[in-house]
Amino acid sequence: MMKSSLFLIPFLLTFTNAAEVATVQPVCPVLVGQEINPVLGFKVTLDQPAKLEGIEAALTGTSRIQDVERVRIFRGKEASASAGGEAVAELAPKTGAMSRSCDLTLEAGVHWFWLSVELKKTADIDGRVDAALNRLKIGGAVVEPAISSPEGSQRIGLLLRKPGDDKSKAYRIPGLVRTKKGTLLAAYDIRYRNAGDLPADIDVGLSRSTDGGKVWEPMRVAVDMGDDPKFNYDGVGDPCIFSDDVTGRVWIASLWSHGKRAWNGSGPGMTPDETGQLVLSYSDDDGRSWSKGESITPQVKNPEWQLLFNGPGTGITMKDGTLAVPAQYKAADGKPFSTMLSSKDRGKTWAIGTGVKSDTTEAQLVELADGSIMINCRDNRGGSRTIATTKDLGRTWTPHPTDRKELREPVCMGSLLRWNHPKHGDLLLFSNPDSTKGRQSMTVKLSKDQGMTWPDAAARLYDERPCFGYSCLAPAGDSHVGVLYEGNGSLIYLRLPLSEWFK
Repeated sequence: MMKSSLFLIPFLLTFTNAAEVATVQPVCPVLVGQEINPVLGFKVTLDQPAKLEGIEAALTGTSRIQDVERVRIFRGKEASASAGGEAVAELAPKTGAMSRSCDLTLEAGVHWFWLSVELKKTADIDGRVDAALNRLKIGGAVVEPAISSPEGSQRIGLLLRKPGDDKSKAYRIPGLVRTKKGTLLAAYDIRYRNAGDLPADIDVGLSRSTDGGKVWEPMRVAVDMGDDPKFNYDGVGDPCIFSDDVTGRVWIASLWSHGKRAWNGSGPGMTPDETGQLVLSYSDDDGRSWSKGESITPQVKNPEWQLLFNGPGTGITMKDGTLAVPAQYKAADGKPFSTMLSSKDRGKTWAIGTGVKSDTTEAQLVELADGSIMINCRDNRGGSRTIATTKDLGRTWTPHPTDRKELREPVCMGSLLRWNHPKHGDLLLFSNPDSTKGRQSMTVKLSKDQGMTWPDAAARLYDERPCFGYSCLAPAGDSHVGVLYEGNGSLIYLRLPLSEWFK
């Protein structure tokens, strides 16, 4: 096949200025519903000014070219995988080479460009997007990178909620659960006025999918505690969504801040005017409608504590039918402690455990094969997670052998899921920002030995960019694990195939 005449000049033969081109491919999913998605970056280094006159690239490795709506080249920056700068060219998406002439004067030095892909709304989120930079025409000569496409490809994900959707400025705090009927329910904060925490104008939103997260119904408001006339809102948020796998009832636990009764502002006492309230809402129709939130604070809070509420994310139904929910409290002296709540009567009454360790907060629970509960906690000391077990519903806790050793963190919420899979065995999966430098490098790890080890070879990086960092895992059908995680005021959903671990 004859190449475009744009690239008939032999590599560097007529170009007297030295030019180098190198490609990079950070891990950043291509999102359905987002216009700009950096797939492949390339760095152009010049020792003298020159013109960028042509670009030839390809979508080699992309699952379905027909899913691609638009391909553009942007100027950007390296560290942030940013493709939000000046668009310098648009390429027609097709199988094979995509070429385009351009006329861009480049000064001597380093210049970064990003190939960005916009997907159609009907794109298959189980597919992949990949790209290659074949060659550039710079100053009259053709320059080819040493590696046209680094190893790997980008996942396709779904931008489930973004700033501006339903007139809300931000969405945060993901919870995700698979119901008894197999429906995926995503709960989260609708942060109407800004991305800040409670106290604020916040309700709990809910999205619903019956096909493993490929298609989602319009958002519902699941929990709304009304409006305090003093502030024009009564904020409720930090949802923990969980399924009663005996009855099929689905629950949402959340923190109601009446006025200013959130982490900063809540105090001793039991009433909404004194302290934040732990409220429960439920659905008996698989997430379609929800009861008004009812406070269980009088049942479980020590009046001396400054605050008690749930850990965001998800809860569990134990083998004996007990409902178990992560929780946290702020003691009289202001020290936070992770703990758990449990109910043996289908949510009519609740009991609370003791604190695991000071300076622990948001936690997640799983029931291990031996019937004990493992709690995995955010630790304000940073560096790694606090992990403990209990055999008496949190009355006493035993540090786990991996406590403060195995799972690194930058101080952030994390997600823990036990999946006793009929084909692949008894699995634990864990998701968090896998970094001590900040909330970045979102990663799912897998353990086949009840959390005793988390091999690096079984870690799957799914988004390396800086973000708000909260995430929640749930089975998405029999062959995928779903992860709902925070961007920067947005919520992103991915399906990770188990075949990545079990080929």
